[in-house]
Amino acid sequence: MSKGWLVNDCLTCIPGTKTFWHDLLENVDGLVDKCNGHTPYNILPTRIESELQVEQPDYIIRNATFFRNMNTLVPTISLLQDVVVGRDVQIDTCNRSTVTVFNSQYTKSLYPEITNSVVIPLGTDFEKFKPLDNVNELKQKYGINDNTILYVGSSTVYPKGFDMVESIIDNTEYKYVLIMKDDYQSSNPRVKVFNRITQDEIVEITNCCSMLLCTSKEETLHLGGVESAACGLPIITTNVGIYPSINGDGWGHICDSLEMFLQTIELVFKNVDSYNPREVFLKNGLDKNSSMESWNMLIDKLLMKEK
Repeated sequence: MSKGWLVNDCLTCIPGTKTFWHDLLENVDGLVDKCNGHTPYNILPTRIESELQVEQPDYIIRNATFFRNMNTLVPTISLLQDVVVGRDVQIDTCNRSTVTVFNSQYTKSLYPEITNSVVIPLGTDFEKFKPLDNVNELKQKYGINDNTILYVGSSTVYPKGFDMVESIIDNTEYKYVLIMKDDYQSSNPRVKVFNRITQDEIVEITNCCSMLLCTSKEETLHLGGVESAACGLPIITTNVGIYPSINGDGWGHICDSLEMFLQTIELVFKNVDSYNPREVFLKNGLDKNSSMESWNMLIDKLLMKEK
């Protein structure tokens, strides 16, 4: 069995949660966690270089962002999922890697300087995020009405475009649920806010809503949208993340103005039963199983090339 090293500062910043890095460790045989719990980025590459003097894996998977290129001849796969302003180190790291993996075609389009790359979406757990049977019971549990619109994100204008969310709320009479990653609160009686909740709660609350808004000015994937689609919600979004490259109809709509958002909300409510976002997103390989299969194929191809 081949042996790989997973190199990042940590697997997750939120205790008790799992991330894509956990998915890799659980689905790629022989992959070893080299985070040591938590290693600050400023000392991480030096620490790994020291360990490479003692032992060398068959390959390395690393975060493409936040720490410099590591001096090694070991075949390296760099994952680029974060768009940054000062990106000279990021680009240098990727171009010194054997191959770069982008999490979406949109992210790749922002980095024309990077050569030898592939696109593999991170993958969402479609077994966890799915339509539930007890929606009426859940609506009572959370106090959510029929025909409620969902937003998942934070209250930042950049990159989340929350000013557009506020404009949409002000220009409609619908009820809204905001699942927030920050401490945002609202006094609007039509708005119900949930702050920093668990994945299980997100699945249940998402199932209580009718559609999802994505107003972001920048997204490399938009995980919240994929999770909502997995639960069966149509998506009304800006032209970011995974959305421009989705093949097939019936998942939702891309909008570029407040007027278009308002018109599209009305359109979706009139035809909500005609959408099938879960099926479309599965066909586009946005589930975790498809993602892990692609990663394993990439690693196998890398190792065969090195022989």
